[in-house]
Amino acid sequence: MKILNIWIYSALFLIARDEYSNKSWGIGVVARVDSIVYKCIDISDENVENFIPLFYYEDDNLYMNGLTYGLKLFSTDNLQFSLLSRIRLLSIPKEIQNEIQDDSLDYGLRSRYFLEDNQYIDLEFMRNTNDGNFVNLTYSQDLLYDDIQFSPYATLSHKGSTFNSQYYGREIYHVESDFDLSAGFDIKYHIYTNFYILAGASMSYLGNKITSSKMIDDNFSHTLYAGIGFLNDRDKKFFDIDGMKPYLRVAQGWATTSNLNDIMSGATKEDEYNNQLTSIFYGHPISNTLFNQAVDVYLSSGLVYHHASTVQDTTLELDFEFKSYYTLPISFIDIRLGTGAGLSYIQDVTYIEKLDGEAKGYKMSNVNFFLDLSADINLGFASKSLNDIWLGTAIHHRSSVFESSSLFGRIKGGSNYNTVYLQWHF
Repeated sequence: MKILNIWIYSALFLIARDEYSNKSWGIGVVARVDSIVYKCIDISDENVENFIPLFYYEDDNLYMNGLTYGLKLFSTDNLQFSLLSRIRLLSIPKEIQNEIQDDSLDYGLRSRYFLEDNQYIDLEFMRNTNDGNFVNLTYSQDLLYDDIQFSPYATLSHKGSTFNSQYYGREIYHVESDFDLSAGFDIKYHIYTNFYILAGASMSYLGNKITSSKMIDDNFSHTLYAGIGFLNDRDKKFFDIDGMKPYLRVAQGWATTSNLNDIMSGATKEDEYNNQLTSIFYGHPISNTLFNQAVDVYLSSGLVYHHASTVQDTTLELDFEFKSYYTLPISFIDIRLGTGAGLSYIQDVTYIEKLDGEAKGYKMSNVNFFLDLSADINLGFASKSLNDIWLGTAIHHRSSVFESSSLFGRIKGGSNYNTVYLQWHF
């Protein structure tokens, strides 16, 4: 045992010899496999596969790390206090995920104690959006060796009876409060410039009071995932924005019954009820290069107002995305092409989205993947005073990614709006 401990500590020393920085930005897409601990009548699946988008960003105030999002409140030399939220995926057979749609959000407060710059002890006081409270105590590290970032962690949780009854008892059986223990790791492998391989695994042990529920089949559960990421280039200065300015974008959009491929080919069908949206987006500059090309990258968030019509009431939509712009190499005028990807939450699903999904027998989802494709022209050609203003058109697209994700309700479908906008960089 002593020899084993020496080997482990030596390996960790070698891995961690490079300087580590927790600042990052980017997006990943992974295939994830979760074991199913529930007893499901007539369904023998032991695992469920999922498509999951992961988002990464950290500065002095905000952080996103995979499925975890937060806002830093204040810090001391060794302590940090923050608001915290984390997406919780319900691992049940995919045949019933659209009907149940019970992925949820944990939210609460986190206090982090820094043992070192890259070693942490976290104490989290959390609540679930469905119901119930729990407490997490986590030890984690971020270890760096050359192009590999290895992040192991271990978490001891105490979950109250209300949480256990709704999550493990499915509100059918009462489950007493209990502890569970989980351990795992995340890996980011830097391949080239902004391209990464992402992977991870975890194992959890559920306490005996939890597994005494008639809904639970096993003490152990596991998660595996692997995919790709487009993250900040570790060989370049973080937040290398070199004169980039934040922006505000105001857009007006009209719904279309055409799918994304038809719109891109110019075959757009108008919505007979003329459903419309008005949106405002803020873009925060984070990089002026992507894959060593002159591409401006922003972290953008938006508020969308869907107008009332004869077939729907007004509703609000919240979006965030990583948005990139490439300026075409034309000497006499500036024209940009833009691509954005992120998440979208809508208060009430719109008519145009129900029209696409409910006809196929789906229960619609409020959360969807967000895609923002744009082209714009700089108005500085008309007057130098307009150099910071762009006029453009964009496709506002919410997508459920072809039944591949429980987070989006296991739906095939979405909605599209053709928009025009003015964008001001200030």
